[in-house]
Parts: sequence; structure tokens; C-alpha cells
Amino acid sequence: MGIFRLQFLVCLALVSAPGLAELTVFSQDSLAVEGQVIPLVLLPEAPVSVGTALQSMLKLEAPKATTVLAASELETAVSLTEALEFVPGVDIRSRGPWGIQSDISIRGGSFEQTALLVNGVRWSAPHTGHHLMNVPIDPEDLGHVEVVRSGSGAMAGSGAFAGSVHLQTPTGDVTDGGSAAIEMGSFGWKRLRLHADIKGTHATQRFSLSRAETKGHVDNADAQITRAMWVSDWDQGSQRWKMMVALEDKAFGAQNFYTSAYPDQFETTQAAIAQLNWECTGTNWRASAAAHGRYHRDRFELYREGSGWYQETEDGFFVRNPLDGVADADTAGLYAPGASWYTGANEHRSLTAALNGKFQWYRDQSVLTFSADVREEMIQSNRLGAEIDGAPAMYPRGDQRTNLDALVSWSGRSESGRLVASLTAGANVNSRFGQQFLPSGDIRYRLGADEEYVFFASAGRSVRHPSFTDLYYNVGGAQGSEDLLPEFAEQAEVGARWAPQSGRFMLETSGFTRKGKNLIDWIKYDQAVPAMDVYQAANLSAIDFWGADIAGTYQWEGTILRRARLAYAWIEADQKPQEFTSIYVLDYLKTKVDVVTDWALPADVEGAIRYSLQERSQPSASEPVHLLGFSLQREWGQQNQIKTAIRLNNVLNAQYLDVGQVVQPGRNVRFSLIFDLDS
Repeated sequence: MGIFRLQFLVCLALVSAPGLAELTVFSQDSLAVEGQVIPLVLLPEAPVSVGTALQSMLKLEAPKATTVLAASELETAVSLTEALEFVPGVDIRSRGPWGIQSDISIRGGSFEQTALLVNGVRWSAPHTGHHLMNVPIDPEDLGHVEVVRSGSGAMAGSGAFAGSVHLQTPTGDVTDGGSAAIEMGSFGWKRLRLHADIKGTHATQRFSLSRAETKGHVDNADAQITRAMWVSDWDQGSQRWKMMVALEDKAFGAQNFYTSAYPDQFETTQAAIAQLNWECTGTNWRASAAAHGRYHRDRFELYREGSGWYQETEDGFFVRNPLDGVADADTAGLYAPGASWYTGANEHRSLTAALNGKFQWYRDQSVLTFSADVREEMIQSNRLGAEIDGAPAMYPRGDQRTNLDALVSWSGRSESGRLVASLTAGANVNSRFGQQFLPSGDIRYRLGADEEYVFFASAGRSVRHPSFTDLYYNVGGAQGSEDLLPEFAEQAEVGARWAPQSGRFMLETSGFTRKGKNLIDWIKYDQAVPAMDVYQAANLSAIDFWGADIAGTYQWEGTILRRARLAYAWIEADQKPQEFTSIYVLDYLKTKVDVVTDWALPADVEGAIRYSLQERSQPSASEPVHLLGFSLQREWGQQNQIKTAIRLNNVLNAQYLDVGQVVQPGRNVRFSLIFDLDS
């Protein structure tokens, strides 16, 4: 326990220290290489890293299918997942509205198979992927969101199995000022947000604080969310720095969240993140150093405790307060005193501490890249891990592992610039699961007199390690397995884009195949004996996924309809559940149609319409779900210092279940009042 405690305390201190560093990709117009100016970012407001985090590029040149969210898709959203709901190929499975808890799946992958990168650094949630999206950043604080619909195991790191989501805080010009926002809406929704920007000679500071709460759309669906963030950017000639400190606190009724057998669940989570980025650019090279720290605490009550809910008795039972003179059954049934199987809440705290670095050497028409990311993932718990001598009474169990992702990559282009190709040799070394070789490659070729046609292809291998929940969880009808193996995917993608030089239109289509091996799922056998009638974590042998998508975006000037995106995605697998029920791997979004439009309406009103048709693979959810939403905004005052907004979600009042038996909200509305504050 001594080593674990020492490492845990050291890493916890790092999280709160200002010396943490983080690897990121900074927007830069060009790089002088031996007298030649090579463009790196052709669209400063929307550079993409296409899962590589090696350098920014124009989306047209991306060798993978990529979607970049417009600012209008973030303005009226109160959570990142609310905006991602209408992205092609993305499956948002929510437990409660407005970012209370959501899982992200891409192209049929499970929620554990999507990587999240913030300012170029991969965030990980070793306890469980359900907590990966506990992101302490409001959508209004993001300058760029990019979704890569393809695995990038060598580039984006372990966990970038089926795709990745990249978040970037603004790096452009900042003026002194701020804003204050007030929101009210359905189900007792209330939100207050404050934001301030301060610009100095060589640095900018951004501060934000928000508090939201709801009574819930059903019983035991109330929630409170608090977020705070500070981001600082320094520009010192050839060197650039970025510092981020962010906090989030959530408390929410978790009705049916993880099992319908015990519906009255409750959960609280806290997340603390600190990051510092450094980058230095030379004549024909670029170097960066990085570190990242994420502390996460979770308390999960299978039986919600408190007044009006369950309370522990002297003989060890959790009994709900008497209703109409009759007490509800205790959590274990009326067994002998002290023999209840439920002994109280699950308590977990995890820490991820990472160091990484990158060096790039530019030579003529090629780039050579060396990159490495080493991270320590730890957990202390009363449920997960092995018993540890001398551990705190609240956290008698624990586990830890070290993970290394490293690569060497070469990228080159022809003299005309029409052909670009890259080859990458990646390696993953994990202290528990051994070492894996992760090769990848991609190619892009531009055709046409104006090079407006682009053909691209990529292939590679990805890996994902079991979470600590997969390995150890054993309570409430779920059984983890310490014998789980890492899951792998061999994948390939081909696609094409058409983007006329007007820049107003882009059409993208792609097809993919992903051959999965040892896929990790939670399953329950249909004819199980009573002792095995539980959901078990298991490696499924081999499952192949394939599919295609097409998306078109057009922008108009001087018309009522300013922008429209229409997308269709289709996915299929070569297996279906047989003699068992699959919770994740074989329950995927089979068909998805998304329509997003932005409007310039009369009286200076801005509007948006969002529509998504979603059809799942599981027979129990065979009916397609139609999600329709509207939003309207208008600025007021001589200097447009006041903005009003209204957002209506689920206009058709669709009744549907995203996960298990978690009922999603029906028709709901939010009203916002935003004040711009002077410097």
C-alpha cells in the first residue's frame, strides 16, 4: 500500500499544481522550412487533427471521415453531448437530459471505444467509460469540436478504437469583456453562467462558472451540475503555452441508470483537471512537452439514501421511510438481521497522470514525427481492485497500471502537393496487458483542375484495455472478470470529397470495415442457471462491422437559409445475439439520418432546425426514433449587448429509451437571457 499511496498522493498534488503540461496542436498559419513557407492551418477557425494530433490541416485534406461542428451547433447547447446528437455516425446514449450522463459511440463501437482529446491530449477514465464525458467545460467555452469517424489507435492512443472526439478551447484573438447568462425551462431547469475574458500583451485569460439544476422529467431524475474553468494562453515568440484548470461537481437521481432491478439509484461525481501545454517552433522543427492530470471521485448508491428514500437501520438494512404506515421492503428482502447483501454505497476515486512529448522534423516535402505518451492509471475503491494492506477505511481496495503509447511516423507529399501519404509504426505497452504493435497508414490524392476532388484511404490497428469496472465489479446482478483480455480492431476506410473552390459546398462519402477481436461486452445468457443469471463481462470472439456514410454541407450568403448539412449513416455487423443478451457491442445504431440547418429570419432573428432519425439494431428497439428540435436567437440593444434565445427539444414528443429502461424526456423547452459585459 505504501507505493500506491505515495504515487496517488504525488499525482493528486500534481493535479492541483500549476506545473502540469499538456500536448496540444496550436493554430499556426505557416512554418518556414529552409526558406520555404509550408501552410499548416488553412482554416484557422476550424483546423482538424483527424485523429492524429500531429498537425492541423484543412478538413478537405483529412485522410479520414471527419465532421466539424459549427459555432451555431454549440451556442444553444448546455452540454457537449446535446450538440453531438446530430453528428453523422455518432450515437449519443443518454441517462438523463442536458449532459447529466451520456455515452458516445461512433460507427457501432461501444462507449468504451471512443477516445476524447482536449487541446490535443487524450483524457481517460480508467474506472469506467461512463465517466469519460464528465467534462468540466461548457459548450460556450469551446472554439472547435471535431469528430473523427475512424479508429486511430497509434495516433490518438489506446481507446481510439472506433473513433475520437477532439475539443479545442479558443486560441484566437480575445478582447476584454464577459457575459452573464440566465436560463429557465421545462422540468424545473435553471442555469446561471458567468464568463470573463482578459487580454494582456502576451497572454489571455478566460474564466467561466456555471450552475444548473433540474427537478427531473420523472421521479428520481433531479440533478445539479456545477462547473468552473480557467484557461490561460501565453505567446512568447517561438514558444506557446496553454494552462487549464477545470472542476465539475454533479449530483443526480439515477433512476434505472444501470439496472432496472433496483431502480432507485443515486450518484455524485467530482472531476478536477489541470493541464499545461508547451510548444516551441524552430526553423525546420517543432517540439512540445506535455503532462495531464485528471482526478475523479464517484459515489454510487444502488438504493438512494436520505429523507424520503432509504436509510440504514441499526441491524444493517437499508429501508425506505414508511409510506402510508407500511415500510417498503429493505434492499435484500427480509432476511435475517445483519445478513443483507447490500452494505452501502460504492465509493471510488481514480487518478490519471500522464506525461508526453513530441518532436517533428520538416525536410523538403516530408515530415518525420516521434511521439510518446506515458500515463499512470489508478483507482481506490471499496468494490474494485484487490485488497490492500493499510488502505483507508473507505477505500480498502485498489489497482493501478502504467500505459505507454509511442510512435514513429513519416509523412510525405509529391512536389505538386496532390499526393500525400503517411506510414506510422505505433506501439502500446501496458504493465498488465503486455505490448502490442499498432501499425497504420493513410493516403490522400487530389484531382481536378482546381484540385476540388479528394480521394482518401486509411488502415490501421487499435486496442482498448478493460476498465477497472470490467475487471472487478461484482454487485447488484453484475459480474466482472479479471480474466478479460484487451480488445483489438483491424480497420480500413476509403472515401472521397468534392469541394468546389467557392468554399460554400462540401460533399463527403466514405465506407469502412472494422474486424473486432476479443470485444468486451456485458452479456446475460438466456437459459442461465440461477447462479449465473447475471450480466457478465466477457470477451466475444470476433465480430466484423461495416458500413457507409455520406454527408453534404452547403453555405449560402444573402439568403434566409444560411447553412444546411444532410447526412446518412448505415452500419451492419456479421453477428446477432444468440442465446444471450448483449448490452453494448451488439446494440448499436444501425441507421441514422441527420439534418441541421441555420436560418437568418426576418427581424434579425437567427434560427436553427435539427432533425435526427435513429434506428437501433436490437429487436426490442426496432421502432425508429424521430428527434426534432428548434432554436431561435436575437440580439438587442444599440451594441447588441443583450441576447435572447429559446431552444425546443424533442418537438415530436417521442417516447424512447436510450439505454436499458431509462426513459428519455419528452418535449421540453429552455429560455435564455444573455448579457454582454463591458471590459
